Parts: sequence; structure tokens; C-alpha cells
Amino acid sequence: MKNAIRSEALRAVSGPSVLPVYLVALLMPAFVLFSDGSRFDFVGVDSSLATSRLLEPLAWSVISAAFVSAYAVTREYYYASMDRTLTGVGFRRAFWGKMVAGALAAVTLSVCIFILWTVGVAVVLLQNGLTLTLTPDSWQLYTGALVGVVLGAFLGGSVGWITRNYYATAALVLVLPMVVDFALLRTAPEVARFSPGLAIAALGVPGYQDRLLEFAPALGVGLAWTIGLVALAWLRGRRGLA
Repeated sequence: MKNAIRSEALRAVSGPSVLPVYLVALLMPAFVLFSDGSRFDFVGVDSSLATSRLLEPLAWSVISAAFVSAYAVTREYYYASMDRTLTGVGFRRAFWGKMVAGALAAVTLSVCIFILWTVGVAVVLLQNGLTLTLTPDSWQLYTGALVGVVLGAFLGGSVGWITRNYYATAALVLVLPMVVDFALLRTAPEVARFSPGLAIAALGVPGYQDRLLEFAPALGVGLAWTIGLVALAWLRGRRGLA
């Protein structure tokens, strides 16, 4: 299993098509940041509140992580190489190897994004006469967002194994949250908060704008979605070999 994980981890950072996928990982927090212009209204706002506002979009890294992890699975179906992989290492090793490697890639990428994002926030604040002020809530956001990245990676990998299609998976893990979830968050938050992406995003921003779940229920809902989809992906994969 270690060799399978090592091999998949190497695949996750190699190939000319990987860089665009990693650049897409910046899309979700950037989309959240610029979807609300009030985040850049610093009038009468102290440094700690301004810092929190600009860091909040990192909680949505769960969706980027899902896309990055799913790519490890769907690109093999896209290039029709999955049969060779399954023949060479077997379904169990391929399944868990891609899942774990996808999570490792998503976590590594997210940590890099968190660092770069924080530096960018510091620059923006400085230009507005404020300073980067990391409070306990800020560190909770980082921690919750990173837990969300792990869950999101397993969610994305599972969707990839279930659909076995790059475009369908991209629509489900990237486009759907950006279009449907955000629309529901504004019009029907009591429904949207239980979607996988928004439930897991709440781990970084519990109770966000009184529309998302608090940490404990968000963790429960996020784990339920993750475990359920991983189980479904495993069963579908095993059934496909029968």
C-alpha cells in the first residue's frame, strides 16, 4: 500500500496538465472573496476584524481540494489508462492509493495557498492603514479549513470513482457548489447548510453569517457525507470489477 500511495503522490505532482488544476485550486477562495464587495470596506473596521474578513474565503478550500483530488482519478479515465492501473496494482491499492495521495496533495497545496493568501492579506491591509492581526478565531479558521480540505479531498476522490468522468466530476465538485450552493445560501440557507461543500466549509467559519452550521453539527454532517460517498465509491468500484 505504501508503494501505491507513493506512486500516486508522484503522479499528483507530475505531468503538464497538473499546473492548470492547481491554479484552479485558487479559484474557489478568490470567488468567495470577490463575491462580497463589503469585505474591502475598511471604514470603521479594526485590524483584527478586517483580517478575519479577508481570511474567511479560505474555508471554501474544501471545494478546491475536492477538485484536485478528483483529478487523480478522472484523468486516468479520461486518458483510458485506468484499466492498466487496476490490472497492475489491483482495485484496493489503486482506490486507497489515489484517495490518500489526493488528500496529501490537497493538504500540501492548501497549506501553500494559506501562506500566500495570508501574505496577500497582509499587503492589502497595509495599503489600507491596517495590519495583519491573527486572533484565536483566525487560527481556528486555518485549522477548521485544513480539516475541511482533508474531508473535501476524500469527497472529490469518491465522486471521481463514482462518475468515472472528468467533466461530470468537475461539474459536481466545482461548478455545482459555485452556482447552486451559493444561490441557496442566499435564498434557502436552512437547506444549503446541509450540502457537503457548505457543511464542511462551516468547519472554518462556524455559524457564518448565521447561515452555516456550528462546528460540531458541521463536522457530523461533513463526516456523514464523506463516509457515505467513500462507501458508495468503493461499492461501485468493486461492482464494476465483478
